[in-house]
Amino acid sequence: MKKLLALVMISVLILALAGCSLLPEELQNRINGILGTEDQGGDNQLGEHIHNFVVTHYWKVSCTEDGYENRECSCGETEEQTFTALGHDMKRISEVSPTCVQYGYINYKCSRCGKIDSERLSPLGHEWGKTAEPSRLAECVREGCESAGLADGNGKYDETLNFSFTEEQEKAFTEKYDEVLSIVYGSEKYDPARHAYSETGELAEYYDVIDALYTELYDMVLYAGAQRQIAELDYYCDMDNADLEERYSYMSEYYTDLVATFYSLAGPFYDSCYREFFYYGMTEAEIKAYLFDCSAVSNPEYIDLNARNDEIRLEFLGILNPSRGSKVTELYAEFVANNNRIAEIMGYENYLDYAYEILYGREYSYKDVAVISDYTKENLSSAYSAIYRRYINIMNSGNYTFEDVEEYYSQIYYSFFEDIRGNATLNDYIDIMAFTSNPDKQISFSDEFNGLMSEGNLFRGDYEGAFVTYLFSLELPVAYFSEGYDTPFTVAHEFGHYMNEAYNNSNYNQSFDLLEMHSQGNELLYLFFLENQLDEEVFRLVEIEHLLGMMDTVIASLAVDSFEQAVYLNSYDGTYAEYIMEDGKITADEYDLLYSGILYDFGVSEYHSSEYWRYVTITAPCYYVSYAISAISVLQLYETAGSESFDAAKEAYLKLFTYTDTLESTEEYMTAEEVLVYAGMLSYNDEELYKLIFEFLSNL
Repeated sequence: MKKLLALVMISVLILALAGCSLLPEELQNRINGILGTEDQGGDNQLGEHIHNFVVTHYWKVSCTEDGYENRECSCGETEEQTFTALGHDMKRISEVSPTCVQYGYINYKCSRCGKIDSERLSPLGHEWGKTAEPSRLAECVREGCESAGLADGNGKYDETLNFSFTEEQEKAFTEKYDEVLSIVYGSEKYDPARHAYSETGELAEYYDVIDALYTELYDMVLYAGAQRQIAELDYYCDMDNADLEERYSYMSEYYTDLVATFYSLAGPFYDSCYREFFYYGMTEAEIKAYLFDCSAVSNPEYIDLNARNDEIRLEFLGILNPSRGSKVTELYAEFVANNNRIAEIMGYENYLDYAYEILYGREYSYKDVAVISDYTKENLSSAYSAIYRRYINIMNSGNYTFEDVEEYYSQIYYSFFEDIRGNATLNDYIDIMAFTSNPDKQISFSDEFNGLMSEGNLFRGDYEGAFVTYLFSLELPVAYFSEGYDTPFTVAHEFGHYMNEAYNNSNYNQSFDLLEMHSQGNELLYLFFLENQLDEEVFRLVEIEHLLGMMDTVIASLAVDSFEQAVYLNSYDGTYAEYIMEDGKITADEYDLLYSGILYDFGVSEYHSSEYWRYVTITAPCYYVSYAISAISVLQLYETAGSESFDAAKEAYLKLFTYTDTLESTEEYMTAEEVLVYAGMLSYNDEELYKLIFEFLSNL
């Protein structure tokens, strides 16, 4: 009873308190809570409504999204509370460190939601060690990296070879040209009685002034030509760059127009009182020929045809797989027609005559190549087949270790700019080569090689190939190598070209046959040098591979020339001729069959691709016979090195450069055949040379 009574008394007290309107608000609310007034909602004793909010909607807060609660009272009143997103709580769970060439990563995971994320870490770049020479590869000293490469700062062209041609320079040329032309047109017409050449006198003084202006104009043309070459090199380095492609295309077209404009001055000078000064030292026949050529290159049709051929070359370079489809054949058919028309404008019956004499400076005609081809078929085709079969047997023998294969690859397939073994052996060879016959020109291959690698005239890029070109306005040779065309042998080949420019500075009118002897001869001397640098079995493999490649060059180049002769002349009488010439003409869809027939006539159809012509005839029209003439000529250097000595072969090779020391001036000229005789070598026109090559190839 006492407990019940106590509870009753508490209730009475609470009721009494609840009924008091003078309680503080806070106490009133506590009492209302005890009595359950708030749970029910409604009015208190003063008539005031007490809200009872109940959650009606709810969104849980997360790492990335805000949360909220919507609540509603029985009276209809609502309220909302927002909770700010928490953000991820990322914890590092794993890490992959970057290397010299590969990206690294740090992986994270959120402790709340489980989200996975990562941070990419940039490659560190190689940390090259030091080398004694810029041309030798440095090894990366970063732990775990086994890479080698040209040390930082080497193997890159510098700002002096950046494209810098502007509209202001175009304007300057136009103004200078107009100035020269106005003076010439404003002068007296030629009168042999009054305007004879004299070293002194008023007319000579006037001519000195105009000659200085003309020389400035000529230098502008050379500069624009170098800028066109730089634009080409830039595009070759990044062929996916549309701006570089457009710039190269523009400079090619502009330079063609520029040359035409420049040579258009020849006629006005001839008609003016300055005739005998401008053409001093030339015979009437030479003047007539020069005027004809200048008129031809100024012909609008000639300009348009050359511009279209430049477009065709660019279209060809954009074809990913020239061996398939009809696009190459269509382009080539148009290219041939354009070239034959260019030859007509230049006064030649066909492009073959024009290319052999004017473009490539050969002392023989395309008809003479038939004799060389016959010598090759009679003496070298069978030797080629035998050496090819031997090569296959060696490759399939399986007698080589992994180390042997790597050593072999370092010479044949790996990049000179990345593989330290091939780089080292070629550098060792370069170090023993030097010109010593002329005290004024004791130039070492090594100095020039290191200069190439360090002084800013080496380009590397996307265009598949390797070449050396000379920038006349800068008096500088530059070299280009793409990936796959940068093996030690390829570098040796191109450096042979480079050394000719270093020694002779393009001051002599050398035939392209001779220029290729400089390059291919350097390859063969390097090959012989390797005998004491490589394991004996590895060397034999490298030797037979490279000599096979030289024979490939001979036969494929002669086959390409035979193909071009057939197409440009629309005449063919070899294998498959009854099908190809049935309608009296060689059509584009018969090109592959034509080349196959030519290969069959050379006896090498099972070893050579019938599509090879597709890769070379647009980029180097009628040029490839020079590779054949050169390879045939310098193969005797390899035979001399073996039968006599390396030094004997080296001496003969260097004479192919230094014959110019015997010339009294840059106006002198020696044919490639005469240079071979000067070097103590057999001519490519001598059948004994072919027999000599056959004999030493057969005894390998």
